[in-house]
Amino acid sequence: MKNKSLIVAKYEFLKTVKRKGFLFAALLLPLLIMLPLMFTMHYLPSLIPESATEKIGFVDYAGFLEPEQNFIQYRDIEAAKQALIDGNTSSFFVVRKDYFNTSRITIYSKDRSFFSSAPTKTLKDFLMKNILRYGNVSGEIAEKIKNPMATEKVTIDEQGNIKEKKSGIGGFLLPYALAMLLILGIMTSSGYLMQGIVEEKESRTGELLLSSISADQLLKGKILGYGSVGLLQIGIWILVGLIMIFNSPLAGLFVGIEISWVFALAILYFILGYFLFAVSIACAASISTSTREAQQTSMIFTMFAIIPMMFAQFIMMAPNSIVAKVLTYFPYTSPFITMMRLPLVEVPFYEIALSIAILIISVGLVTKLSGKIFRMGMLRYGKRASLRDIMGFLKE
Repeated sequence: MKNKSLIVAKYEFLKTVKRKGFLFAALLLPLLIMLPLMFTMHYLPSLIPESATEKIGFVDYAGFLEPEQNFIQYRDIEAAKQALIDGNTSSFFVVRKDYFNTSRITIYSKDRSFFSSAPTKTLKDFLMKNILRYGNVSGEIAEKIKNPMATEKVTIDEQGNIKEKKSGIGGFLLPYALAMLLILGIMTSSGYLMQGIVEEKESRTGELLLSSISADQLLKGKILGYGSVGLLQIGIWILVGLIMIFNSPLAGLFVGIEISWVFALAILYFILGYFLFAVSIACAASISTSTREAQQTSMIFTMFAIIPMMFAQFIMMAPNSIVAKVLTYFPYTSPFITMMRLPLVEVPFYEIALSIAILIISVGLVTKLSGKIFRMGMLRYGKRASLRDIMGFLKE
């Protein structure tokens, strides 16, 4: 890459990072996302009444329940109803005489909000405890029945060797977070690139630039400049996110997570994925006559970035399916799908290597074809290039 491309890259980088839109996206956007989450984690639990302090009434016609601190016994249904109306209990349940044959109980409560529900788990624990006591089961055996197992999962590789444990739910969520960052970072950077190209084309400064610099140098400079913007933006997002997470109750989820090859893989996929999307969207912008038209044309490539989000649930259910593997090899989805599959299954090394190789080849082919399209598109004004025009650009 010649010095002219670096000059273009530096100019585009400095121009973009000084924009208010970039500052909003890089600094305010993560704060707007994280602050409500932090507020919810810190303060919302204190606003919700604890179920442990709820008073629950019961009417026992089967004759085996014993009152406890939070469970109050009433002689009949009318007495329990009055206690509920007076606010002495949050709900009550009735155990029929034929309970040991039917297991059916009736729960009474006042109108509840959309987000609340009857305390069925609390009732199950209370009933189980009393059933075990009624059946003369010892306390030790009763605890074993209530909590019958404490599992420990062991994973082995193809040679039978025991693998190291992954780092909890934080280690599971981390690749998904990186995949989402890849999608946001690539699409944001490509959006900046599209906007810059359309602005130059509408002001006709692109024609002036092409008189002193080649189309390849201009395109490479723009891609490098806006790619640097994308890496900077992702770095700021990660920094802000880490600061807020490690000063919140969520910090415990990520204890023990180490910097590993997953981060290096995410950076590699970002660079390759960005170049592929950037070159594709640059061509779409260069053959368009306005910002709206460029957005419509680039929608084809934007949809490829949305596909992983649409298939996220399917990938979680069947990470080794044919669809998941095909999307791992398809260059426009491989950066995202591969990162999504990593916490679910042991993705073979050859699949990762093959997806990266396909990405590199695709970037090379698209870059080679895009140089001519970009040059002719930047010099074309007032009329959108047709498919025949594009084929003509490639033949020249």
